[in-house]
Amino acid sequence: MLRLIFYIMIIVSSLIFTACPDSIGSTKDIIFPEENVSYTAQVEPFLNLTCAFAGCHGYSAAGGVILNDYFSMVNTPGLIVPGNPDGSLLIQIIDEIKPHNTYYEKSNITDNHKKGMRQWVKEGARLSKE
Repeated sequence: MLRLIFYIMIIVSSLIFTACPDSIGSTKDIIFPEENVSYTAQVEPFLNLTCAFAGCHGYSAAGGVILNDYFSMVNTPGLIVPGNPDGSLLIQIIDEIKPHNTYYEKSNITDNHKKGMRQWVKEGARLSKE
């Protein structure tokens, strides 16, 4: 029974990723700067394309984690620890230090994305630069 559920999850995930790729943009268009990372310009679009869509960490909150709402993210204990990327679960998962129990779009995550997300948390994980 668990195997059947697992296969169904894989099929549904595949359908989600291939349903409308052109309408949501591409992670290759998201380039993080070395400093002054913007939540709205880089972090939010990156998360929306890799983690925060229907069936995963959008408002459906897989595992109780929502990644398409800033306030939900920063209020989830341990998910984002401002100033401490190594202590932030989200960074540990992106860096593949901690396992992620289901499929997510790892193949489109570049070193620039990893460094950028780490830098955003290091800079305090602010909603705005000010």
